[in-house]
Amino acid sequence: MTTRKVVDQVLNPWTRTTRSAPYAVPEDLPHLQALADTQVRASDAPYRLNLTLPPEPFTGLHDAPLVILLANPGVSDADPAAYARPGVTERTLQHIADAGGAPNHFLTHADKDHPGLRWWSRTLNGLTRQGYSHDELARQILAVQFHGYHSRSWRPIPYTLPSQSFAFHLVRRAMSRDALIVLGRIAATWKIAVPELASYPNVVTPNQKRSVTISRGNFSPEDFERIEHALKS
Repeated sequence: MTTRKVVDQVLNPWTRTTRSAPYAVPEDLPHLQALADTQVRASDAPYRLNLTLPPEPFTGLHDAPLVILLANPGVSDADPAAYARPGVTERTLQHIADAGGAPNHFLTHADKDHPGLRWWSRTLNGLTRQGYSHDELARQILAVQFHGYHSRSWRPIPYTLPSQSFAFHLVRRAMSRDALIVLGRIAATWKIAVPELASYPNVVTPNQKRSVTISRGNFSPEDFERIEHALKS
């Protein structure tokens, strides 16, 4: 049995996110601008951070029983129009500022054309086919990004941004309550940032390391059973 540990409180820096582009936590902004100044080659384009979109460092309630660790939010061609629709950016900024988090707004708002809903629907399709509703899953799953800024492709930033401490705090909080953690694509990076993950017993890993699709085909039978047990807790 896991021994629960007390985790120090960390203030949520995303409550101070700028209310217009470039969207960022103020303490992050100088580092993000310096990074952008180095990304001048055409080959850097997929990795440039898009600060015209609101950051999404986490999605879900902070005390959810199932936690998915991700890299950073992506960018699709449909994103600019989706976030420009009335209320969408404001809802996203409110979501990351809510004390204790909030149910996954992509699953609870009827915005069928939003790329975020499409991503989550694909990722959770294996669970909805099992009978779970979007409303249930919106409250039972927390996704935490290694950093919260959008890009088309993932590449590590050569600096730990001030805001990332809150992501690491959410992971440590999850471990303190024995939450089940899904650790996939950048597992090694997460274990460097939060070394306790290496010995944490409540971790499941997908068969396809680049995909966190929650389905029977992407996890061992034992791990998928653990996921279902966590969702019912």
